[in-house]
Parts: sequence; C-alpha cells; structure tokens
Amino acid sequence: MNDRAKIEERTARDLFRIEKESRYLIKRSEEEEALEAVFDRQTLFTLYSMINRGIIDYLNGVVRAGKEARVYWGVKGDSDLAVKIFYTSTAPFKRRAIYITADPRFKGIKSFGRAMLMAWVRKEFKNLKQAEDGGVRVPHPVYCERNILVMEFIGEKGIPAKTLSELSNITQKDYRAVINSIEKLYNYAKIVHSDLSEYNIFKFKKQIILFDFGSAVDIAHPMAEEFLVRDIKTINRFFKKFDIEVYEPETLLRKVGLL
Repeated sequence: MNDRAKIEERTARDLFRIEKESRYLIKRSEEEEALEAVFDRQTLFTLYSMINRGIIDYLNGVVRAGKEARVYWGVKGDSDLAVKIFYTSTAPFKRRAIYITADPRFKGIKSFGRAMLMAWVRKEFKNLKQAEDGGVRVPHPVYCERNILVMEFIGEKGIPAKTLSELSNITQKDYRAVINSIEKLYNYAKIVHSDLSEYNIFKFKKQIILFDFGSAVDIAHPMAEEFLVRDIKTINRFFKKFDIEVYEPETLLRKVGLL
C-alpha cells in the first residue's frame, strides 16, 4: 500500500468513527449511503491535505445535515469552525443550475457534473466574502477546496446557534435587522440571497446572522429582482406570524433603488 492510500485509509477510519459516535446517527443502511456520498476518496484526501496544511486541526461530529451537504464541527486551535462538506453526488445541484449559470461572475460554468458542484462551493465562499465585505453579519469564510467549505462556527462548544425558526421571542428589532441585511446585500455586497427564510438566519448573542449563501446571485442576474421579492415575501410571512409590522415589498424595492 502506497503512502497516499495509507493516508486515505487512516483518515477514512477516523472520520467514520466520528460519524458513528455523533448523536445525529440515522439508521444503518441510510448511514452507509450518506457516508459514501460525503466521504469519497478525493474528499478524504482533500480533508487530510487541509489538516496537514493547518487549515483545520480535526473534525468532530455532524451538527447539521441537509439535502446538499453536511456541516461538521471542526476545530483549529482554540477556535471552532463549521466544515461544510457537499455530497459528491451532483443530483441535488441539477435543480440549482439557474442560480449559477446566469450569474455573470460564473460565465462558462457547465450546468452538470462535478464542475457544477465545485463551482457551487466556490460561489458560496465568494458570496459569504462579498456579504461580509458589504457589512452583513455572516459566518466568516475561511477556506474552500473542491467540495469542502470552511467557515466560522456560529454557536458554542459544537452546539449551533438557534435559527429564527427555532425561537419564539421574535421582535420588531429582529425584523429590522433582517431587512437591514437584505438592503446591505443589495446595495453594498451587490448580491441577493435568493433563498432567505427563517431557517437560514441565526440569532446568536442578540445578533442576526445570515447563512446558506449558495443560491445567492449577483444583482446583474436576470432574475435577481424576482429572487429579491421572493426573499422579502418569505421573511414578511414569517414575521407576520408574530404580529410584527412589516414593509410592503414595493417599499423595500424603493429603499434599494429598484423602484
């Protein structure tokens, strides 16, 4: 067995052990299928390379699992990191092609296969960076490579912060903070989240923090305004449940200069 194969085998053993010890276990047949989708040989080698280069020290268990990726609790020194590993199956991304192929920042990207997956990861990293540079509170992007995105962990001791969907003490101040973030995204970061809801907004230490930026598009995207209106309506619908006074979409469109 050559050195690379030994590295892959050892890394695989460690990661599978972590996964099995995680409190988020699913039944056996599904677990094996999910692990295979996440930890293919190239992903394992990429993880080892990142550890070897000091980007992360090690991984703990899963903190969030979705249709497109799993997020792991990573550690670097005294800092916690969120390590988002996208499934190597490209099937979940086929329906997402509209968010990337018409984005002027990603001209020429194929709308299928591994190229689409890798572009999606780079896109989320770039969106997070633009959002942060535009003054929006998001998880700080640290690094991305192939199907792995590393960013700031929002939470404490491996326990993720609660999203708005998990809270009952929703306030007018929270709404204003979300709307302010939407405005900054458009006017300063020059992007639209395009998939914003109560499920991808953290409230942590009294701060509103937006995440899951894979679908975010440049404001020059031909459907950017449509996506913006959809984001506003989704957010308004959620806050209305708590009798929060909300802006009409037209008012917000005027605030960002679209009307």
